[in-house]
Amino acid sequence: MKEHASIFNDVLGPVMIGPSSSHTAASVRIGRALRQMVAGKITYFQADFDPEGSLATSYISQCSDIGLVGGLLGMDPTDSRLTSAIQIAEDEGMEILFRVISYENNHPNTYKMTIKTDRGEELDVVALSVGGGMIEIIEIDHFEVEVTGGFYETLIFGDQLTVTETELAEKINKFCFAAIKEQDGKTLLHIKTQQAIPENEIAWLNEQMTVERFIAFDPVLPIMSQKEPKMLFATAEEMIAAAKKEKLDLADMALRYESHRGSISEEEVYQKAEDILEIMANGIKVGLAGTSYEDRMLGSQAPKIKANRDKLIGDELPAKIIENISALMEVKSSMNVFVAAPTAGSCGALPGTLIAVSDYQKKSHDELVRALLAAGMIGVFIAEYATFAAEVAGCQAECGSGSGMTAGALVQLMGGTIEEAVNAASMGLQNVFGMTCDPIGVRVEVPCLGKNMMCGMNALGAANMALAGYDVVVPLDETIESFNKVGRMIPPELRCTGHAGIAQTPSGLAIAERLGCPLDCC
Repeated sequence: MKEHASIFNDVLGPVMIGPSSSHTAASVRIGRALRQMVAGKITYFQADFDPEGSLATSYISQCSDIGLVGGLLGMDPTDSRLTSAIQIAEDEGMEILFRVISYENNHPNTYKMTIKTDRGEELDVVALSVGGGMIEIIEIDHFEVEVTGGFYETLIFGDQLTVTETELAEKINKFCFAAIKEQDGKTLLHIKTQQAIPENEIAWLNEQMTVERFIAFDPVLPIMSQKEPKMLFATAEEMIAAAKKEKLDLADMALRYESHRGSISEEEVYQKAEDILEIMANGIKVGLAGTSYEDRMLGSQAPKIKANRDKLIGDELPAKIIENISALMEVKSSMNVFVAAPTAGSCGALPGTLIAVSDYQKKSHDELVRALLAAGMIGVFIAEYATFAAEVAGCQAECGSGSGMTAGALVQLMGGTIEEAVNAASMGLQNVFGMTCDPIGVRVEVPCLGKNMMCGMNALGAANMALAGYDVVVPLDETIESFNKVGRMIPPELRCTGHAGIAQTPSGLAIAERLGCPLDCC
C-alpha cells in the first residue's frame, strides 16, 4: 500500500545523534523493529553487507554497527549511550558478527540480518535504509513484506488459513491493510493496524489458521501512517492551484498536508515544527561554543568566523550563514543531538541559512516556524518522487535537496507567494544536478561541510531570483523528476563509497589511513 511522505518522518527529522541519518538513525530504527520481533533475550546478532553496496565501506565510520545494536537494546536515535552500544550488548552476553559478503540485492543500503534468542527463536530479516533515516523491511523469514515503520505490524506464520481480508476488516479494530502470502506450503498473514491488536482479537486470529510463529511490533516513526488517505494534492502544480483559490501560502499548505496525512491537528503540526526549530537553534549555540570528538578529522571551525570577521568579504549575513552551518555540522560530527533536515549529511544548510536570514531580517518567531514548514512541504515532493539518499543519487539528493528546500523557505520567510517559493525551490535544485558524494574516510565531514555552505548560498541566490521575478523555465515537478534521473546516473563510486572523487586524493587517502578507514575501503 502507498504511504505518502510525511514532513516529520521523511523531511524534518529524525532528531538524532551520529554522523549519518541513512546509516545511524535508520539502523537504530531497524534494530528497534527487530527487537520487537522476538520475545526472548537476543543472544546472537549477525548483519551482512554486500561489497557492491555502500554499507560495506561505511558501516563502521558512519555508525551503522552501533545503530543496529543500540536499536536491539531499545535505544532511540538520540540516546547518548549509542557510542557504547556494542560494548553494552557484549557485556550482556550478545554475540555480534558483522560480515562483508556477496549476496543479491537491489539497493546499496541493504541490511541482511539474523537474530537468535535464549528461547530458541531464530529470525532472518532483510531491511533497507532508503534515505534520511527512513527504512523498509522487505523480508522476514524469507517472506516478502512491506514494513516502513508507520503502522502496528502483526505477522502470523502458519498454514490452513480460513479468513478473508473482508472478514479481517470487520473483526479487527483500527484495521488498515492485510496481505496473505504463500510460500513453500506455508502462509503468512500480515496485518497493519493503527493500534496494537488486543488479546481477544488475537485469540480470534489464532482460530483462523494453524499458527507456527506470531510477531507483532509497534511503529518506529514519529507520525503514524493512515489507511489509504486520499491526499489533498499529488504535485506541486496541484498544490499551487489549490492554494491560489483560497489565497494561501506554502506554509498554509504544509499545515494542511501534514494534518491530513497524519490525522493530527494543524496546531499539533505547528508545535512539532516549533520543537524541531528549537533543537536546530540550540545546535547552533552548542556548535558556536566549540565542539570536540576524538574520531573526526576537523577541529572546531565555527568560532573562526567571529574571530576573523574583519578579514571576511561582505556584510554580516554571508558570514553568519557560514558560521551557523559550520556549527550545526560540527554538532553532528561530535555526536551531539541535531535534526537531519533532510539528512544528517545536509543538516547544516537549511537551519543554518534560514535562521541566519531570519535574524538578519528581524523576522518573528512565527514567521520562522512557518518558513520551516514551507521547507518541509518542498521536501515532501522530493521524498515522493526522488530520494534523499546519497547512496542512490549522490550528494545532490542530500545537500542539493536541502538547498531547494531552503530556497523555498526563504521566500516564505520574506512574505513571497506560494508560486514564488516553489519556483525558488526549482531554481535551487536546477543548480545542483550531478553533485557527487565523496566523503574522505567515509566520514560526513569533508567535503560535506563545504557543500552545505555552497547549498546555503545557492538557496539565497535562488530565493532572490524568485522574489525578483526571474523566470523559472522548468517547474518544480519536472525539475524533481529530472533531478532523480540524473542522480541515478552518477557512477556508484561517486555515491557515498569513498572509492573516487576527493576521497581518493593523496591527502584524502592519508586522512583515511589515519582515521582507520574500514575494510581497506579507500
